[in-house]
Amino acid sequence: MDPVDGAERDRMADDIGDLRRALIPGLLLHLLSGFEGDEPSMTQIATLYTLDTPASPTLRELAGRVGRSVSATSRLVDQLVRRGLADRREDPGDRRVRRIALTPAGTDFLRTFERVRADAQLEVMAHLTAEERELVIRAMTLLGEAARRRPHVQAAHPEIR
Repeated sequence: MDPVDGAERDRMADDIGDLRRALIPGLLLHLLSGFEGDEPSMTQIATLYTLDTPASPTLRELAGRVGRSVSATSRLVDQLVRRGLADRREDPGDRRVRRIALTPAGTDFLRTFERVRADAQLEVMAHLTAEERELVIRAMTLLGEAARRRPHVQAAHPEIR
């Protein structure tokens, strides 16, 4: 169900694009400044977000979630493991099964990414009136609640139902 008609969707896409163009260059440059020469790819960052759940997937499950072959996902995980952002862990219920999980450094990487993004958004919000800021804050709260209601999020995080 699409609650937005075509013209309104186009206007929203333009507005979101303007916001992203204000945020992304500084955000990515700040984030990547901690990497010497070998910056993480967008696929690696997306994979880290995919791993940011309490349930650690198997390699095959992760491949399905990121839309890559098992062999390509294995190489991707190898890169994340070398960076110290993810690791392969033995499944407690079946020692033959290896699960992929974020390391504390991987979690820190994502949280830093989110803090820098929030700071950049707050800088843009500084150009709003107090009334406009309150409206944006309420809208962001509603979007966060809607994101947590998505079925795959609820399945991965039953504590937020």
